[in-house]
Amino acid sequence: MPATGLRRYYHLFRNIGNPFTYMFDKTRDRGKTLHFVTRPHRLTFDVPASLFQVFKEIFMADVYNIGAVCRVLPDNPVVIDIGANAGFFDILLLSKTKNAQIYAYEPLSSNIERMRSVASSNHMFDKCVTINPFAVTGTPCEMLRLYAQDTEDNQVVASSLKGFNNDNTKELWIQAISLSEIVSGMPGTAVDLLKMDCEGAEYDIIFNTPPDIVCQIKTMLIEVHDIDNENNVEKFSQYLERLGYDVNYNPINGFCYALEAYKR
Repeated sequence: MPATGLRRYYHLFRNIGNPFTYMFDKTRDRGKTLHFVTRPHRLTFDVPASLFQVFKEIFMADVYNIGAVCRVLPDNPVVIDIGANAGFFDILLLSKTKNAQIYAYEPLSSNIERMRSVASSNHMFDKCVTINPFAVTGTPCEMLRLYAQDTEDNQVVASSLKGFNNDNTKELWIQAISLSEIVSGMPGTAVDLLKMDCEGAEYDIIFNTPPDIVCQIKTMLIEVHDIDNENNVEKFSQYLERLGYDVNYNPINGFCYALEAYKR
C-alpha cells in the first residue's frame, strides 16, 4: 500500500542520501529545481517543480513497493519500463539493484531529454538503461496520437485517450511500438519485470497483446486507472488472474491504483 503520513519520511530517508534537501524545501516557497542523491547505490538527479509529485510518489509514497519487488528479482533482471517519464523509477531500481538491464519507453521529448541528462551524469544509468523514444501499444501501429499539455516542461498526464485529462489540449503524433515487438526482442525467453504508467493505455497494451506474450513477464507493476465499466482495475486484475498471476492492488487516489502481479 502506498505510504502515507510519517511512513513517507521513512522511505525518503531509506531511498535518498540527502533527505534534508526535501525537508528544508518544505519550509520555503517551492518552484526551484532540487538535486538528490540515491542510496545505497549512488545516482544523482534533479527534480523540477513539474515533477515534484512524481518524486514523492516513487521515493516517498513507494507506490511500486520497491523492497518487495527487489526481493523477487534475480541479480541481473531484465526490465521493461513503459511510460518511463523522467526515469525516476529506473533511478530508484538501479539504486537497489545495480545490475538491472532496463529498456525504458517514453514518448515525450522533454522527458526523454531529462533521462538523457541523468545518463550523461551517471555511468550506471547510462550503462543499464536503454532509452527508447516510442509510445507503446497493444494493437500494432506505426504512429499513435497522444493528447498532452501545451507546455515545454516535463509532464506526467499525456494519454492516448482523448479527455483523459482536461489539461491535455495539444495533439501529438508519436512513433509507436507494440509490447509484442518489445518482448520478442528481449534477450532470453522471459522478462523479469514490467513497470507501466501510461495514463489509461494499460488496457490496450495488456488486453490486445497475445496472452502467450504477456505470460512471458514474471512480475508487473502497473498504475491502473478506472476509465469505464469495461476498463477498470477490477476487470484488469481479473484478466491477469486468468492468465496465471497473483494480483493485488491499492488506491493511489480516487481513480488510480498501484497494481502488482506475480506469475504463479
